[in-house]
Amino acid sequence: MNRDRRSRSTTLVFGIGFAVFASIAFFLANAGINPLRNHVLRGINPEQAPSIGMLVLFFFSAIAAFAFYEDRPPAGSSAARAQQAEDPHGAKRRQPPTSFVRNPWPRVFAVGPVWAVCGVIAAFIWHAFAKDSGTPGTVWGDLTSSPLPAIALLLGLWATVNFSLALGAIADAFHRTLWAVFLIVSVLIAILAITIGVVASNILTMSPPAGLAVAAICLIITTVALIPARLFAVARARVTNRIDAAHEARLQSLLMTLAPSENLMLHFADRDNPTGQILAATNQRLLLAAPTGTGTESARPGPVRILDQAHPGQLRGASTKFRPAGHTTSVHFRDRPDMELVGGDPSEADTFAEALTALATTGRLPQEEET
Repeated sequence: MNRDRRSRSTTLVFGIGFAVFASIAFFLANAGINPLRNHVLRGINPEQAPSIGMLVLFFFSAIAAFAFYEDRPPAGSSAARAQQAEDPHGAKRRQPPTSFVRNPWPRVFAVGPVWAVCGVIAAFIWHAFAKDSGTPGTVWGDLTSSPLPAIALLLGLWATVNFSLALGAIADAFHRTLWAVFLIVSVLIAILAITIGVVASNILTMSPPAGLAVAAICLIITTVALIPARLFAVARARVTNRIDAAHEARLQSLLMTLAPSENLMLHFADRDNPTGQILAATNQRLLLAAPTGTGTESARPGPVRILDQAHPGQLRGASTKFRPAGHTTSVHFRDRPDMELVGGDPSEADTFAEALTALATTGRLPQEEET
């Protein structure tokens, strides 16, 4: 309950904050001040102030997919419920910056109207102080004399938020399996944010009926697109959660092979391949292990056997490197060959290698050094 209340307040705070940023841009332009120029401050025509303020509003609306980034699973998701049993021995899997779209429906779909209302309120304030009150018969000129301009702005901002969230959902769906798609869509969102800001600011010069019609059509299209895009992202997240559950089963099998006095300190494996090998460090040895086969369920690994092991005193450190066979994590020892594992998340591999190197040089893991 407290998390949901905090989520709603965050949406409102962000909406107000972005409206304030846009207002700063408006009032600077309305005063003819250009803070981006080093020597000549008086370089903006006050008539451009409404368009500049609206450009900033639409820009922030277009990056809504990234605005709520937090490095933990979305509230109410199965991953959030499973976090209580999170693997304490492995490198933490970071959430993508677009994971917000997997939150419950009410929170995701509340962003658009809340931010749009904040933006329209800001526009009314701007109009009261604007040196250029606009041409009669346009959205800006009739803002205070007719409800149509306000509704047009409201629907336009709402549609922009939904469009950003729909693209964010597509990016989020591929962040684990097709990183290139995630990267391309994320860059596309950033590019479109600027483009939409520039194009959408022209709504102020349109007639209220035309602006309302265009905004309404955009809202319908983006809302229809957001619904299946979010469902797709949630479905893909369920698949990756099952993969993580299989990884947990593999880890439990590894723990069962350890001696009673042996504690697992750190491990690394390719989470997307539950039958793959595991590099692990305990308080008594460094080891390379692998499941002997699959268990009762085809997606779950069977019992784990030890393929190679070394004494902690032999550890020199660890490193990662891209090779033709794939991203390789190597554990280096004195007077014996390295242990190597091919595959896995590169960032997790780097974290694992840095932790083992710290263990070799200081005798402690990085978390222990911070405490």
